[in-house]
Amino acid sequence: MLPKDRILYALQVKSSAPSEQPVLPAALLSGGTWAFRQKGLTLQEVLEKPELGVSAIIAINQCIQSDIVWPGSGYHNLLAHIFGGRIKFRPQGNIDVIEPAFAKVTEAYRLDLSRIDNHEWICAIRTIISQVNGQIGNSVLVGTSGWGPFTLAGQFYGVEKLMSGLYKDKAGIHALLEVMTAVCIAYLAPAIDRGAGIVSVAEPTASGDLISLSHFEEFAAPYIKKVNEELKNRGAYTALHICGNIKDRVSLAPLMGVDVLSVDYKVDLALAQQRLAGQTALAGNVNPLLLKDGSAAEVVQAAKQCIQQAGRGANYILMPGCDIPPGVPLANAVAFLGAGRGEEDTSRVELSNVKYHRRA
Repeated sequence: MLPKDRILYALQVKSSAPSEQPVLPAALLSGGTWAFRQKGLTLQEVLEKPELGVSAIIAINQCIQSDIVWPGSGYHNLLAHIFGGRIKFRPQGNIDVIEPAFAKVTEAYRLDLSRIDNHEWICAIRTIISQVNGQIGNSVLVGTSGWGPFTLAGQFYGVEKLMSGLYKDKAGIHALLEVMTAVCIAYLAPAIDRGAGIVSVAEPTASGDLISLSHFEEFAAPYIKKVNEELKNRGAYTALHICGNIKDRVSLAPLMGVDVLSVDYKVDLALAQQRLAGQTALAGNVNPLLLKDGSAAEVVQAAKQCIQQAGRGANYILMPGCDIPPGVPLANAVAFLGAGRGEEDTSRVELSNVKYHRRA
């Protein structure tokens, strides 16, 4: 069974009963910034020379053997820049939004969505997706990722004003979220035509650590559902990742059209399996900081614990609990993914084609 087939089985089986497959699916979640750093590349350098990003993604995955690759991950905050916000590229790490795209909700109504397709950086990202899919898409599942509507609203309008608006301007926030849903779809849907077979929507601002269940049900879930419906109509599987403790909203995943729910290390996998009842695949949830700071043996032990907690379910995909930090050692990524395949040797790391470069 090819790596791609292992993932597709978990997405399609609709059962949390113990898997009959000898090897469980295992993948990173996003990991674009981390992968580029292994080759000494920054996100901005890859935008300027997409061919470097293609070769880096393929070379790194030959080493770590993730069942999903995520070209386009790490670039979520570009949308705020395209529509007038200010961003900053880090020398090592993701992109920061340092000023929202607009100051008033009414400014959202004037957004020209064609700016997404016409922007050279978006064209570069889609080129990377297409070329990665063309070279390795037969064996691994190619995906991409972006912010969901609620988190985009915070990037465009400001998180503090968004949160205040949930109480003081409900109509305005709903109008804003309709626009953000259109932005989300306009950004992600064309990636499916370039070869993305799975699209991950990330909603960290909709975490249980930030908004209540009632606010999630009113302001996040309906718009996530709209995005998922459109992406699935285009032929892709959908993933949803929400940071923090979301045990009170796990059961909503099937209602939002989610094919795989990716959960943070704060969520008990056994409880998540119980609440999903096999309707949605489950992914997670080794702490990314353990991947960065722990030994390979500790990483393998944590991965085994996650597999056990998830009941070695047929619908389960071993993943980190979030995107991994740029400083995760390559050996730990190899050990983590190997644990899903039942490999016991934590010292197996083939570095002949991968060189790690530290930048000052």
